[in-house]
Amino acid sequence: MPSPDRTLYTTTARSSHGPDQVRIDGSGHKTVPVVTPPATGSRTADGWSPEDLYAAAVATCLHQAITVVGGELRADLTGSEVSVQVDLEHSGNLRYGLTARVSVDLPGVADGTRTTLLEEAMRVFPLSAHVRVASS
Repeated sequence: MPSPDRTLYTTTARSSHGPDQVRIDGSGHKTVPVVTPPATGSRTADGWSPEDLYAAAVATCLHQAITVVGGELRADLTGSEVSVQVDLEHSGNLRYGLTARVSVDLPGVADGTRTTLLEEAMRVFPLSAHVRVASS
């Protein structure tokens, strides 16, 4: 159980059978339309797949970690960008997995600082156990 004195933010999401949507309660009770990926038989493109949402979460969360660490290092993050490609893999009967490939572009950061910045950002990035980063 998380320690209340260390918790910075809490949110909940709820997916229910029925209309394809996820309700996110932590930010004003928003709903997000969700669909299955086209390769698995989605009948509509009017929504986000779980893989889309995961890619967005990884990209945003890592970029925020880079911004925090970059501020500490006084790095110029102008033009910085984090791109994430998520693959849904099928490896047998009812066996699925996700692979995330991340690319980080830090055009205003010198090579030595870039390495330090990325190493430290990955240390503080909450999803780092499942992500590998390529820097450009």
